[in-house]
Amino acid sequence: MNKTARFVVASSLFLYTVLLIISCGNEEKKPDVSKVPVSLKTHRFEQDLMTAKAPVSLMLRNKYPHFYDLYFFQLVRIGSPESTAGRPLMESRIADFVSDPDIQAIYNDTRQTFPDFTSLDGRLTDAFRHYRYYFPKKTIPQTLTFISGFNNAIVCADSVLAIGLDMYLGRQSKYYHALQFPVYRIAKMDGAYIPTDAMKGWLQSEWTEPESNADLLSHMIYAGKIQYALKKLMPEEADTLITGYSAAQLEWCMKNEKNVWSFFIDHKLLFATELNLIMKYVTEGPTTGGFPKESPGNLGQWIGYKIVQSYAKKKMPDDLAGLLNENDYKKILQESGYKPE
Repeated sequence: MNKTARFVVASSLFLYTVLLIISCGNEEKKPDVSKVPVSLKTHRFEQDLMTAKAPVSLMLRNKYPHFYDLYFFQLVRIGSPESTAGRPLMESRIADFVSDPDIQAIYNDTRQTFPDFTSLDGRLTDAFRHYRYYFPKKTIPQTLTFISGFNNAIVCADSVLAIGLDMYLGRQSKYYHALQFPVYRIAKMDGAYIPTDAMKGWLQSEWTEPESNADLLSHMIYAGKIQYALKKLMPEEADTLITGYSAAQLEWCMKNEKNVWSFFIDHKLLFATELNLIMKYVTEGPTTGGFPKESPGNLGQWIGYKIVQSYAKKKMPDDLAGLLNENDYKKILQESGYKPE
């Protein structure tokens, strides 16, 4: 294919049929995790914070020892361990925070949007049962929810997986448009994305991304490994939730896989190390620069996933830990035999 290759535009006419056929064709045997001893109950940190009686700081520190400092000193920044060593001062700052009208309004909206977390807990429990099946020695984190004033969606630290509910109020939320979040991002600021976003965040905290000076191929395959792992851990979740692509964008990727791969090869991009160029292909956006508007952002993730999928099928179909621990990205490409038809 030359550098002016034409891309196939996705059509919605047979979208459902195409996705259904491909999904069935790629069906893999799923492990039985029903007896894996994991049962998550997400703690509502924001409810404890907003409704507790003094001394609030003592109660929160005792109940959330691995999250307390992170939340107050880094996420909402109402002090530091040094400046708030005295309990009365910390109590005063917490009281000021929870009485702020904006914080109260945000909290009330999260209560209305997420009055019950049972369904989401079920999806997270299933994901972490798969996680324990594949990684029996890994820690299962405490899951909790919080609000931070639209600063953080997923936070992972120590043995804590924290979910910022104010980042998932739904695409119609008045806050997101007022704060001028990009439209492509608002489309995914919905509770349906919480389990996949949470698991993606946890995987990224356990298996860190390549150094910033690594080449594009490394970043693509790393993103592909995370996506491949998500599909293993969450086999019942929709591909739109796992990839962050719309159904039409997924169809476009399927129809144009060969052309996209040829684009990266023809333009000699795989081993490029320029950071701005790398970010162009492996970060979220309304579309990917250099490709038609029908393409999704973060298109490098898609090709990375297809390479990883091919490699895993040939080399380690049942060894997810081995796959995630393999950081020789050139080896993965070479041994994958990846060649889209």
